Amino acid sequence: MTTVSSPQNGTATLGQRPIALVAWGATEAILRHSQAALARIDVTQPQWWALNNIVRAEHGLTREEIRAVAVPYGMGTQVMVHAVDALVHRGWLGIGADDRLTLTEQGREGLATAKEHMDRVRAELLGDITEEEYATAVSVLQRVTDNLAQRLL
Repeated sequence: MTTVSSPQNGTATLGQRPIALVAWGATEAILRHSQAALARIDVTQPQWWALNNIVRAEHGLTREEIRAVAVPYGMGTQVMVHAVDALVHRGWLGIGADDRLTLTEQGREGLATAKEHMDRVRAELLGDITEEEYATAVSVLQRVTDNLAQRLL
């Protein structure tokens, strides 16, 4: 039997700990860590998302398309618009004649630096966790989400 001990909840078997509490704690820790890593290079998480979405689009994205990007953590779609505006002002995004946003050379360099930081974040997040264990944890949490989503229908 695996047990954990913490000042807040005493000793309990892992299977008895509320999954929401563990998932919420993990979410907060991951967000704090990744946001701190990006802040060291003066990039916000929404800017990171915007850069990644725009670079993956073959011909960039319009502002309408960037508004349609799914934004997690209840931030709302407007956060992506603000991120794009900041990146245009910074010179990391250019706006073409067709109103498509694309990365500038400076933006590509910034994205590469951010990717290096986020690769370190992932390595720190994983620590001694194997890729298989990570995949299992993600799979279980997704199944919990799917099980509850079906009940809401």
